[in-house]
Amino acid sequence: MNYIPKIKKQQGAATLFVSVIILVIMTIMVIYATRVGLQEQRISANDVRYKEAFAIADGGLDHSTQLFASEFQRLYDGTDPTTSTTTLATILTNSAVSNQALGGGSFTVTATDTGSLAGSIPIYTFQSVGTGADGTGTATIQRQLTMAYVFGGTAPDVPVIVGGAVGTGGNFNVVANPNGGGDGVPVSIWSSDTISASSSSATCHMEFYDGNNAQCSNPSGNQENITRGTNPATSIGTYDVTMPDVIPDETVSDGGRFPDDLFNFVFGISRSDYLIKKNEAASNGQLVSDCSEIVTAGINAGDNHPLWWVEGDCQINGGTIGDITSTPASPVILVIEDSEFGVSGNSQINGIVFLFDKDPADVTESPTASMTGTTEINGSFISDVGGAAMSGSYSIVYNPNIIDAFSPANGNNFSFTYVPASWRDF
Repeated sequence: MNYIPKIKKQQGAATLFVSVIILVIMTIMVIYATRVGLQEQRISANDVRYKEAFAIADGGLDHSTQLFASEFQRLYDGTDPTTSTTTLATILTNSAVSNQALGGGSFTVTATDTGSLAGSIPIYTFQSVGTGADGTGTATIQRQLTMAYVFGGTAPDVPVIVGGAVGTGGNFNVVANPNGGGDGVPVSIWSSDTISASSSSATCHMEFYDGNNAQCSNPSGNQENITRGTNPATSIGTYDVTMPDVIPDETVSDGGRFPDDLFNFVFGISRSDYLIKKNEAASNGQLVSDCSEIVTAGINAGDNHPLWWVEGDCQINGGTIGDITSTPASPVILVIEDSEFGVSGNSQINGIVFLFDKDPADVTESPTASMTGTTEINGSFISDVGGAAMSGSYSIVYNPNIIDAFSPANGNNFSFTYVPASWRDF
């Protein structure tokens, strides 16, 4: 009998099917991963191109806005800014840039008038479009800016303004503003408290300002002087018509005109907002811890911008700070914040010195002054504190050229400033 073996049933069909399914899934996953990788590469490449274009646009915005600031200071002539003027139109045209090369790419900046004002100057919108090196990446950013006048109104035209008692010890001489109180009404000293003078102190008109020590002629008794230290011998507490240029104790609470906030009087903003002006000085590179840099700059100290903010003691020994002899003149504004202003050695300061007390309630920090050696300030001396801050041997001389040089018709008296919260990208 022949043996016929049993034929086994085929096995493994299910395994084959599962394997095929797994292979298909893996293939799909590889394809998907490849597509995701390519997409991420595209996104990464686009991001790189955008960042390149953005950096170019940002550089273009900085270039154009700084160009605007320099053109404004160079060309602005004080023409009424509330109307469309040739000067402002020229400044704006000179600030726009088209297809300027930068970093392998280029930028174009447009400048437009928003129609709004900040102070007295229009607000402008600068929009910069940057294009990357390969021409495929672009970015657009914009920012609004304006120019801020260094004063809130007009430059102070009283030689000495003191928030407190004025004790003029030593050889103190003041040349009056001959029309400070109106035509033909001189003003030399204006204070919120009493004014006293020693026998060697005097006020006078410019024609009588002479002598080897640059003082009012023969201050001890010359009748040409307006007010002398011997007249009166005691403190002046109320206005006296025999001394028309000295105006004491003019507090607002008593119906007078002396400002409660001298900082506001000078700069047009509240004392509590002093950081705005301090930051303005910083943006111009003129926030300093002492006066060494100012002394080094000398007559050129006001060329870039008049405002210098001094956080520490300011010591000046000889030399001239600021210029009133050139055309245009470039005087300075020295703000001494809660520190000592010490001047000696026949020094001359052309401009305004402001002893600033940022917090009058804090008696531990107050500015002081020590001026000796026939120091001369051509312009104005303003102090938040009186008493000892007024003693010394010096002269304060009203000079109309100072007021003219600080005029809002001079573009150099404006500082570049961005409008807060105006920056945006697209």
